[in-house]
Amino acid sequence: MFGSLACGAVLLAGTAACSDDSKDRPAASNPSAAADKQTPAPQTPAELLQQGVQQGQAGQADQAKETFQKVLALQADNKFAWFNLGYLAQSRGLASEAVANYDKVLEIDGSYRPAMFNKAILLEGEKPDEALALYRKIVDADKAASTAYLRLGLMLDKRNDQKGAKAAFTSAVTVDGKLASAVPAKYRPQKSAR
Repeated sequence: MFGSLACGAVLLAGTAACSDDSKDRPAASNPSAAADKQTPAPQTPAELLQQGVQQGQAGQADQAKETFQKVLALQADNKFAWFNLGYLAQSRGLASEAVANYDKVLEIDGSYRPAMFNKAILLEGEKPDEALALYRKIVDADKAASTAYLRLGLMLDKRNDQKGAKAAFTSAVTVDGKLASAVPAKYRPQKSAR
């Protein structure tokens, strides 16, 4: 479920996951510069970040990791580099490394929902109370966070909190009707027989 529900996007997919704020988006690349083979090696954190994103999108995870580490050598508080390192670790099954990277993001920007969301996914099994708290923080800040509502509902259902689960699922489907199929059948609206 990580890939399909992680806010629908991650920085490595070229977008600032779960954020419409332009200040939360890394600088866009210059398409003509990418085509120019003579372009000098990136020097600024923004250029390196873009290079790392491109490497990640091309499946070059090791190179992307090195590039994001270069960003951090120049700018230790770059939440996008930390987030992408967390995403890379999470996609490789390195949960503790991913959580540590997401924690760095949240030290820099405690309201950065993509890091909260991905961290919550990692904590669901071993630290469900922390995961629930993160999902609640996300939906409190963003009433349109449909996948956070969905995951919150799934966790509440496991705890037999049917009232809370139903409310979370209702919110998820209200925001994004496509999520209805992911809601357990017992929480879906019953169609009346005529």
